[in-house]
Amino acid sequence: MRLFNNKLLTFVIAVSIALMVLAAGTSTGRTKPTPVEGVLGTIVNPIQNAVYSVGEFISGSFDSLFHLKTLKIENEDLKDKVEKLQEENRKLIQLAAENKRLRDLLGFKETNEELQFITGANITGRDPGNWFDIFTLDKGSRDGVQANDAVIVGNGYLAGRIIEVSETYSKFMALIDQRSSVSIIVDRTRDLGIVSGSEDKDIIALMPLEADIAKGDDISTSGYSTFPKNIYIGKVKSVEKQERKLQKLVMIEPAADFERLEEIYIVRGASK
Repeated sequence: MRLFNNKLLTFVIAVSIALMVLAAGTSTGRTKPTPVEGVLGTIVNPIQNAVYSVGEFISGSFDSLFHLKTLKIENEDLKDKVEKLQEENRKLIQLAAENKRLRDLLGFKETNEELQFITGANITGRDPGNWFDIFTLDKGSRDGVQANDAVIVGNGYLAGRIIEVSETYSKFMALIDQRSSVSIIVDRTRDLGIVSGSEDKDIIALMPLEADIAKGDDISTSGYSTFPKNIYIGKVKSVEKQERKLQKLVMIEPAADFERLEEIYIVRGASK
């Protein structure tokens, strides 16, 4: 054991002396490595490069992971902002559409001062048996609504007439209901006729054979029925002569869009 300790001590001393000699040798201004340094460099440099590369890769990986996490957070923030902007845009579109309807109604009221505007109302239901024919409103007799009052949409188009009134609600029959009947006048020629609803959701007018009416003519109420005069109804789509019946069958496309009714207004003529 003592011999082993002596050998170990001798080896340590020898290595120490060698290192001191190398340090002393490298402390001078040499430009070339010693043979020993060359051998050590050949062995150590590849290992050092590998260790450095691994370190750089690990560091880059951590940087990439951090960057990806940052991008994910930023992406989620952008999605939230886009959703908020889309919601704001949707509300603005709704407000613009409502604004237009109200402006149209104001213009209609100003040019039809003879009409009595009873109230504005919202549609709360539709008759399931006649999907686009009977509508329920949230206004009733306590709001001044009466049977046979005219119902118009915001832009002044005739939509139908009140057929049932309760204290808190009422119902109106649309023009396109087959049971509907309205006295009309051709704006261009002042010819008279009667329109009623049809199965295909247009309205049909029966006119005398000699009536001057053509495709594209505008049709309004005549004032000879329960409706006030000169409320716009729609435009003529086609005219068919029925010689044997001495009449013309006129198809009219209603101006009111019965699939997209929203705010409606109840009016009555000044004579009521």
